[in-house]
Amino acid sequence: MRIFVPCLPLLLAVPLMAQPQIGGGTCSSATLKGTYSATLTGRDLSSSVGFTSVLQGIGSANFDGLSKVTFTITNNTNKFSQVAQTLSGSYSLQANCIGTITIATGDTASFTLEAYNNSLTNNSYLITGQDGVYNLTGSGSLLPATCPTAIPAGSYSFNGNGFALSAGAIAGAFDIAGVVQIGATSGTAITVASYITTSTGTTLVNSTGTIAVMPNCSASATLTDSTGASYIVNMEITSGTGQNFILSSSSGSNIFTGAGRVL
Repeated sequence: MRIFVPCLPLLLAVPLMAQPQIGGGTCSSATLKGTYSATLTGRDLSSSVGFTSVLQGIGSANFDGLSKVTFTITNNTNKFSQVAQTLSGSYSLQANCIGTITIATGDTASFTLEAYNNSLTNNSYLITGQDGVYNLTGSGSLLPATCPTAIPAGSYSFNGNGFALSAGAIAGAFDIAGVVQIGATSGTAITVASYITTSTGTTLVNSTGTIAVMPNCSASATLTDSTGASYIVNMEITSGTGQNFILSSSSGSNIFTGAGRVL
């Protein structure tokens, strides 16, 4: 995907022309129908195989079961954060559950698409490709038919990975794991204990703030740590109980994405 106001890519993949059918064939475009979670992760490498640009984002994808798809994503890069974009176009699936997505509005791009878990109610998909700037991967699963109105009070584990930033440049990569605590009072208080592991060791970062759940299975939180640094966290709630989610975070010092589940 080209970087959109500013640079935000989507996946450009090799077209799947005359793809051979594998097995008896179980898929069609109707295999994917409804609103799904969506993740995107992009990497751009220099000739010396160093990271020059990165993209991480989450949101949703709506497949109409026929041929139309729309992605609604909030992306973070090493240059810009919290950039919302809507991308729409067409998709198709062959009987072997492999297909393509062509984005025509919001950008011009193409994806390789794969559906799986097709015998279950929570059909899932994978996408992969590149746009000449980024190599990207993504995935998603069917969102609840009825979105929860809150994340229940309690403790949730999460893990993911991200990048340390310095003045818009990539300063390093890290893995992250920790615990999200949702308060009992109206379900709006949130505390996060994050263990960030780099090549030099592990650091604990505690942050607190408030969280708001929207009626479209998404949520957002604004957190502040002990140094006064602020973080914006976006979530996509992936279970009807509100107890599973994907998340992304952006701040002046890092970006990361991950997944959480109730302890």
